[in-house]
Amino acid sequence: MKQRILKVCFFYAILVLCAVGYCLVIKLFHNGLQCPFHWLTGLNCPGCGNSRALYALTHLHFAEALRYNYLMPFEAAFALYAAVCTTENYLRTGVYKLTIRHEWIGLVFVVILMVWWIVRNILGV
Repeated sequence: MKQRILKVCFFYAILVLCAVGYCLVIKLFHNGLQCPFHWLTGLNCPGCGNSRALYALTHLHFAEALRYNYLMPFEAAFALYAAVCTTENYLRTGVYKLTIRHEWIGLVFVVILMVWWIVRNILGV
């Protein structure tokens, strides 16, 4: 169990370092990664605007960040939920497998994601 806890701590430390590094790149160059879906099709994917929103958050501009992608807080909440469930499952069983405790939450999230994808491209949001 102790070895699993150390592995989890190491994994999340690397994840935090990568996130901080990405925030620094955005802050220094005022630009994040270009969305390949948007580049190929000209349409917005459900995650389009997240880099700009992250840049706005580094300047504590919360309303501006929300305008870039209204779904970002829900995406972040779902990612956190999945991370907590997966970590808990790994610590309990020793098997690393993406885990969502309540399947309906994942299904609702996917439906919201698809609806947002369609709506944002029809309305130009």
